[in-house]
This record gives sequence, structure tokens and C-alpha cells, in this order.
Amino acid sequence: EGGRYQPPGCEPRSRTAVIIPHRNRETHLGHLLYYLHPFLQRQQLQYGIYVVHQAGNSTFNRAKLLNVGVKEALKDEEWDCLFLHDVDLIPENDHNLYTCDPWNPKHVSVAMNKFGYRWVMEVEGTPGDTGEPRLSTVSPRSLPYPQYFGGVSALTPDQYMKINGFPNEYWGWGGEDDDIATR
Repeated sequence: EGGRYQPPGCEPRSRTAVIIPHRNRETHLGHLLYYLHPFLQRQQLQYGIYVVHQAGNSTFNRAKLLNVGVKEALKDEEWDCLFLHDVDLIPENDHNLYTCDPWNPKHVSVAMNKFGYRWVMEVEGTPGDTGEPRLSTVSPRSLPYPQYFGGVSALTPDQYMKINGFPNEYWGWGGEDDDIATR
């Protein structure tokens, strides 16, 4: 109701605020919300979704929108976890828990189809081995670079405050995620 939910009859696993920066992506937003609500409810989370819209035609400032969203979310509730979520990324796996690691910020976008993601299986064994192949690893190979921290990230409010949020000077797409990953 109104972008907020609390599981009935049980103590929620976590209290998670999802902050979504937005401008001119109504179709993406509709799809994300359609899938995100049941996804979060299956995880038995108390959550609030905050869509922070940038009006006008000036250059998009994702970092500033996220900072505003976090500030507004923290006025409403003492959240355990802040999920900073791009509008065009939809979670596909219920095992991808929308909870925070109390010790470290967490990057949640393990693969993204806009980069043509695919799962790669590496099999142990030698060529000509007649035994059953043994799965060694299954991993996504689809992020732009190994230390990528963009798309969907999770921080506790303390972690967010410790890095002083996002730098507001990043206009356009990119850079702000790398900046906070370094912090």
C-alpha cells in the first residue's frame, strides 16, 4: 500500500528502503514495481519504495537523487538497509536477498542483460575423460569491469553516512558508483 509493506503475523527479516532515481522511464518503472513488490514480499521484508523523480530537461543527476531519497527515507523510518536501485534492473532470483551485510556495502547486480549476460559453466576434468564432468564454477561474466558497484547496491544507514553519501557533482550517467566504491 503506497509503496510500503510489512509482513502480517511475523517479525520482518529486515526493514529495507529501496531508493529508485527516476526520470522519463515510466515503462521501466512500471515493470520494476510490478516485479519488485511480490519479490520483496516473498522475502518477508518490511519495506518502503521511494521513487525520486528529477523534473525538467537538465542533465540527469543520479547521485543527487539517491541522496535526496535516502534523506527522505530516513525521515520516515529507522531502516536496517538502504537499497540504491536503478529503474531498469529487475531482480530475477529470490535467493538474491534484499538485506544488508552489517560489515560491508554489498553490490547486488551480479549480471545485467543490457550487457548481454550469460551464465558460464567451467567443468573440471581433462579432455577425453570418460567420467562425469564435475561442475567447478558457475559465474556471470557480464559486468563492465570487476570492481563495478553500480546498478543495485545495498548499504546500512551507518555505512552510507560513513561515506557521506554520493558526491553530488556527477551529472549524466556514470562515475558516482565508482566514487562510492572507492570510499
